[in-house]
Amino acid sequence: MKNILKILKFEYLTCIRNKAFIIITVFMVCASMLFSLIPGIMQSMSEDDASSDESSRQVIAITKSGYDDELIRKEFSPYYPAADITITDEQRKVIEEKVDSGEYLFAVDITAPNSFTYITKNQTLYNADDQIVMKLMQDMYSVTELNKLGISGEQADKILHAGFFSEVVTTGADITKNYMPVYLLMCILFVSITFYGQLVTQSVVSEKNTRAMELLITCAKPSELMFGKVIGAGLAGLTQLAVIFLSLACSINLAPWGEIPPEIKEFISFPTETLLLALVFFLLGFFIYAFLLGALASFASKSEDLNGLTTPVLFVMMGVYFAVVFLCTGDMIDSTAMTVLSYIPLSAPMAMFVRATLIDIPVWEIAVSVVLQMITIYLCGLLAAAIYKIGVLMYGNPPRFSEIIRLLKKQ
Repeated sequence: MKNILKILKFEYLTCIRNKAFIIITVFMVCASMLFSLIPGIMQSMSEDDASSDESSRQVIAITKSGYDDELIRKEFSPYYPAADITITDEQRKVIEEKVDSGEYLFAVDITAPNSFTYITKNQTLYNADDQIVMKLMQDMYSVTELNKLGISGEQADKILHAGFFSEVVTTGADITKNYMPVYLLMCILFVSITFYGQLVTQSVVSEKNTRAMELLITCAKPSELMFGKVIGAGLAGLTQLAVIFLSLACSINLAPWGEIPPEIKEFISFPTETLLLALVFFLLGFFIYAFLLGALASFASKSEDLNGLTTPVLFVMMGVYFAVVFLCTGDMIDSTAMTVLSYIPLSAPMAMFVRATLIDIPVWEIAVSVVLQMITIYLCGLLAAAIYKIGVLMYGNPPRFSEIIRLLKKQ
């Protein structure tokens, strides 16, 4: 135990003193602090837009084609309060030229009571003006036709624009509310496990290159070396994540919360129980994969060998990640496939985390998954120590998988 603590301390200090580790931490802290300035920037941009609208109002040109001027303005003005609604009888070519020059924001050429042409200079992915115009044209047509049946314009307007009030009662978990925060945390979970697992592999290879590993293995058991390295890297990872999340929390508190759009508030609002589950499954997933990566890294004689040795484990991680994302987006969170994945130790850190935070499941299911992962961590640790003992003194080309199995049987 004493040796594990010494190795743990050495590995922890080595990780947090690593230049890449420090640069990433500083960058993420600066990014989180910059996040607090976004609401003010957005507010300032909206004020600038408002002042520019007042100084130069945009014009929307609409041809009549039988519709009353008052009806056109009445329908369009609520949707475009900052624009001048101009009724024009200009020729189509003239209208298109003015739209192209920017004199008109856009134009609507009404060719018949139920037919029109929407004219715009640039049609972007996020431009919904054509859909708005379609709705307004349908409303105008409905009002006109109802008037012909003897229903007044006021009555027709009341029917067409009747307000509806609804309420959604959820007896279980509200997936629509929790999905984006949980998806963000799952991405952080995947990236963190991958990144901090690589720290372990780099540490093993660097020690093997400097022959320090040969000295270490004479002073401590392989199991002590492996457990000390993995736990030390894990604590370094927790330290980095804690610094980043604390700086993010401070930046959010400094931000003018009232000016943050509701969508962003919902995206960054993490319930306490969700954060605790994310922490638990991060630790479980990290230890499982870090032991596997560290063990395989012991066979590498140089950094270039790492990719070939650790690729199978990384492929498994990516496969799990994409499978969980696919099942989530396919509305199969409570499917049999997702349930099975939440009990398999290699996929449980992400699958069970998603299930536990997005849907209501019994606590015993989470407990069983956690226990299975803890048993797997212990077994992976013993296996990693055995592989590590074999690999530390092996140099040259990395061994094949069949050769690794053969050497393990001799232990």
